[in-house]
Amino acid sequence: MNAHNPHNDDPRFGDPYVPTRPMGLGRALQKAGYGTRKVAEGIVLSGRVLVDGRLQKNPKSMIDRGSEILVDGQPLRKVQKVHMVLNKPVRVGCTFREGDGSQLVTDLLPRDIPGLRPVGRMDARNTGLLLVSNDKDWNSQVGECQHLEHEYRVQVEGELTELEVGVISAGLNIPKMGMFKPLTVRIVEVLNGRTVLNMVLTKGKVRQLRRMFSTLRHKIIYLRRVRIGDVRLGTLAPGTSRALNSREVQALRNLAAHKSR
Repeated sequence: MNAHNPHNDDPRFGDPYVPTRPMGLGRALQKAGYGTRKVAEGIVLSGRVLVDGRLQKNPKSMIDRGSEILVDGQPLRKVQKVHMVLNKPVRVGCTFREGDGSQLVTDLLPRDIPGLRPVGRMDARNTGLLLVSNDKDWNSQVGECQHLEHEYRVQVEGELTELEVGVISAGLNIPKMGMFKPLTVRIVEVLNGRTVLNMVLTKGKVRQLRRMFSTLRHKIIYLRRVRIGDVRLGTLAPGTSRALNSREVQALRNLAAHKSR
């Protein structure tokens, strides 16, 4: 009788991954869901992979259907697809560190789930809802959709006048950046010389939003994304994450597919 392999019970992994054709070892790990090409090759380079009983540190080495591949001593299996939402704090970068001691989004994610990546990008100055997944197809579909609604809570210095709100609602032509017109804009409160607004935009409009408030001479105090599609940030604490449920995952997929038509 074969000894029980605890890896088989690990919910992070599914069926064994068997290459359908000869390919590089790093490519095999990437296709099994261990992350980007760079991440997968890094796993090989760090000496965590055995091929047919021998340590293999060359990610370009060729393997085939008959190769026995062990990662961290366990048979290569498909990584289960995970979809999460992170409440990104300020000064945490998606792709690079801003300076000594600064953090990346990946520093805040569970380290035992291979391949997690931010869906799209968020400027280090901005906070709030950031989608994260190791599902490459879902990431592309949701992250590249230009028409999904993104809702922001914005606090600015000064009290916005009704005229300024009307100008924002009607849209402004931002020099070198084109037309900026939010889907909706609503004042939440005006307090102590500051104005809090809710604004609904589509993807890629945050830089225009910042330029617009600068043009109107209102400095942004904070800018927090609180919703994408049907997924809301809710009471999730800064720096923490939660798994999306199957309804949320499918709803974003459906919205992105519908909006892309």
